[in-house]
Amino acid sequence: MPHDLSTEFVTLQRAVAGRFSLDRELGRGGMGIVFLARDVALDRLVAIKLLPPALAGDTEIRNRFLREARTAAGLSHPHIVPIHSVEEHGDVVFFVMGHIDGETLGERVRRTGPLPPTELIRVIQEITWALGHAHARGVVHRDVKPDNVLLERDTGRAWVTDFGIARVATGDGDTPATGSIIGTPEYLSPEQGAGEPGDARSDLYALGVTAFFAATGRLPFEASTVMGLLAKHSSEAPPPFITRAPSAPPRFGAAIDRCLAKNPADRFESAEELAEEIAAARGTLAEIPPALRRFVREADPIGGEAGGYLGGAIVTALLLQAFKVVEGDFLGIISALQVIASMLLVGLAGSRVAQLVPLARDLLKGGYDHNATRAALALEERRRREEAESTTPGAGPWLTAAAGVAATGVGFVLMSDTDLSDLLQVTGWAMVMGAPAVTLRQLFGRVRGSKFWNRLLRGRLGRWAFKLGGVAIGDVAPPVLTSGEPTALAIGRAAGELFAALPESQRKRLAEVPDLIERLEADVLSLRADAEGSEQHQRLTTAVTALEALRLDLMRLHAGKASLDELTQDVAEARRIGEEIDAEMKGRDAVRELLADE
Repeated sequence: MPHDLSTEFVTLQRAVAGRFSLDRELGRGGMGIVFLARDVALDRLVAIKLLPPALAGDTEIRNRFLREARTAAGLSHPHIVPIHSVEEHGDVVFFVMGHIDGETLGERVRRTGPLPPTELIRVIQEITWALGHAHARGVVHRDVKPDNVLLERDTGRAWVTDFGIARVATGDGDTPATGSIIGTPEYLSPEQGAGEPGDARSDLYALGVTAFFAATGRLPFEASTVMGLLAKHSSEAPPPFITRAPSAPPRFGAAIDRCLAKNPADRFESAEELAEEIAAARGTLAEIPPALRRFVREADPIGGEAGGYLGGAIVTALLLQAFKVVEGDFLGIISALQVIASMLLVGLAGSRVAQLVPLARDLLKGGYDHNATRAALALEERRRREEAESTTPGAGPWLTAAAGVAATGVGFVLMSDTDLSDLLQVTGWAMVMGAPAVTLRQLFGRVRGSKFWNRLLRGRLGRWAFKLGGVAIGDVAPPVLTSGEPTALAIGRAAGELFAALPESQRKRLAEVPDLIERLEADVLSLRADAEGSEQHQRLTTAVTALEALRLDLMRLHAGKASLDELTQDVAEARRIGEEIDAEMKGRDAVRELLADE
């Protein structure tokens, strides 16, 4: 259930009831609100972009919004988010597009930092292919930026979205979607900043800025005001790409520098030309398949954390042993602490290493064995070695080590001084047992790509994980996709959870709702199994709409935006619909029995 049930959510859900079931709001922008929804007929997840009703009355804005949908709907490409339908129902204007399970490129960089060279080049190449397809059909995006690029969760595949201010080149000239300066200032080409419409080469400039951000986590130009930012784009030379991303191939860096040329004539003539140059640069890097890349990324921190816990166990045991020698065992308490701390930390290390098994199992399901993983790990080790050679280590690890040693020393002093209070001595014991483990975990985490851990994964430890993963495959049921669940059941489950969360007094007044939900679910599934003709389809839509109305009213009731009286009316209507469907289904069954007897 959404925490903030917006007016737009309710308005759109009522307009699409029976066809789409809204789940939650995904995000808002200047030209629309995006919701995650289910397609009732196809039982798949989709995204619906709604023009806020307050703006739908403005003809210019409405036409601009629809232009985005129709422009994108005409583009069919593996790296452009597909548009399924465009609709207007009074002030409710929206389009339905494919749902990409993942995050934007901007979110990814802000969450995990710059992309590694192989992933960076692949993502930029895929964006370039998408732009090339659009440019060949006369469409200039005009707002290329990391937040308009989606990265699919499982594959890492890049999808370009949001052609909201796209310009369509027609035989009669260029039609800008709105005023003279369009786009996001941080990614705006010099000619767009000067108020010119721009062309395909303007998209390549924005793509160059996007690549710079993805590779470094920073923009080539920064300023406190929009005008200052536009001035830098127009007159200031950007930092050479390779100086900020030294691990990237020089040829790729040169291509990005050319994209950032001030004069459009100095950039690539087309996205196809840029794609060819990126392909040549990419050929200098060995590519790791997405599934193996995911294994390397997720297995990476396991070694650092497990090593930290094991190191902490050893150091803690040694410190407590030293305390026993100096101060005595205190009735065996110190020995007991040694055993408890060691078992706890070793257990934590073991639990982390055991997580390699499900990772290996997932790879085996995808057709990759341990030998394929060894090759991927070797490539990753080489990449890290090249990055280490091109960067200067900071003081972070030394500061972490110094802080850990200091905390451990203070703890040892506190626990050794019998003149102090019991509380301080207990604090000292906790510091002696905890500080080494935390410090070593942090230090190992910083060097988690160490040769030792990589060697273990390529050797006996990796073989052990894949062997156990192979055994586990037979015991694990195949995953069930959320989007594959019948929509009626998903709506009914959500409505049932909402009902269960109501206060007892409200549940008593609405006591028939759970049975009604179950009844409508059964009706929808029966109608779907026996769907013949337009009349049957209409019955199906009506039943889903009634079920959806119950869910929506329960959501509004939780949000304080509906009364019990309103819900009671919909309950009565849902009951009537259920009774009609039941009567019809019984009539059909009777006819079938007669035909069977004949």
